[in-house]
Amino acid sequence: MTSLHRDTGAVWRAGRTPVLIGLLLLLTGVLIGVLSGRTEPGFLDPTAADDTGSRALAALLRDEGTRVDIAGTAAEIRSAGPGTTVLVPFPARLAPRQLQAVRESAADIVVVAPGQEVVSALAPPVEVTTLSGPVEVRDPACDLPAAVRAGRVELGGELYRGGVGCYPSEGGAALVQVTGAPADAPADAAGGRTTTVLGSPDILVNSTLAEEGNAALALALLGENPRLLWFLPILEGPAVGAERSLTELVAPGWPWGAAQLAVAALLLIVWRARRLGPVVTEPLPVVVRSAEAVEGRARLYRRTGAAAHAAEVLRGATRARLAPVLGLPDTAGPDPVVAGVAARTGRPAAGVHALLYGPAPVDDAALIALADALDACETEVRRS
Repeated sequence: MTSLHRDTGAVWRAGRTPVLIGLLLLLTGVLIGVLSGRTEPGFLDPTAADDTGSRALAALLRDEGTRVDIAGTAAEIRSAGPGTTVLVPFPARLAPRQLQAVRESAADIVVVAPGQEVVSALAPPVEVTTLSGPVEVRDPACDLPAAVRAGRVELGGELYRGGVGCYPSEGGAALVQVTGAPADAPADAAGGRTTTVLGSPDILVNSTLAEEGNAALALALLGENPRLLWFLPILEGPAVGAERSLTELVAPGWPWGAAQLAVAALLLIVWRARRLGPVVTEPLPVVVRSAEAVEGRARLYRRTGAAAHAAEVLRGATRARLAPVLGLPDTAGPDPVVAGVAARTGRPAAGVHALLYGPAPVDDAALIALADALDACETEVRRS
């Protein structure tokens, strides 16, 4: 029983690190999913009756005689012409093809809280000035008929500058409207089309529709034409013959997946790095004689043709052995070593310098001659 407990403890110690890493990755994935800003089910859905849905607004529009249809593809938006209003509640979800369809449509456009990229595509004169401003009751402070009739409403969020601005604050207006399509849009879309930009969706949801003049403003903007297309974009393939980049082919959440893989790789590196530890010395399995080691290294030098390196090894070893005999430190330079050897042996200083610091030998015979000369010089120094 003691052995079983010991084995269980060993298994746990060996596997706890991968288990902890897996739990940490799972927790990271949950946090990323929570912080990625996914909308609630039914949010701004004209068929949803919960607080964040828009079923009440759709019902009011139908009561006023407006036909409310749900669109999901670029083809449906392109088919919409004058006499239709296209509501884009989720501009960040639009694929490039779908955004282009909205841009080229001849219908009036109402877009909710778009970023600068979408604003530049649909209403070039407009620019984003504030992100995520407070949603509060605001006065229209403009001459736009829909805003004048609605009066005070609850708006905020993104603020914009350009076109006709309503419900302003210090950072910009919470509603702007531009007449006319972009300059490079098709001719049939360049007439009297209006593009309305809302900074927040609060006037469209069930929970706040009855507050202030929210319902009046929403009905005026979305019910101006006989038909309303509520654009809830779906994933769709490219047009026939169209090419798409790699980033357009992968799912929209691929950056979060890549971030999780990077975190996993980093944790794996940290985990494996901790297992290296300090260098451990171990005894050799067999004892190798020094002569055999020298011969083996010599064979390696000869096989690779490293005569110059072998010569420098011989000279360096000779100088290291001569330095203490001459009373010099190991770091002594050429001049004191040459002077000491010349004084002890009576050899010319130039010859000693050529022997200890001269050029590399040109072949094996010269290397052997150099080794013999170094040995003879060392012997003379020691005998003196």
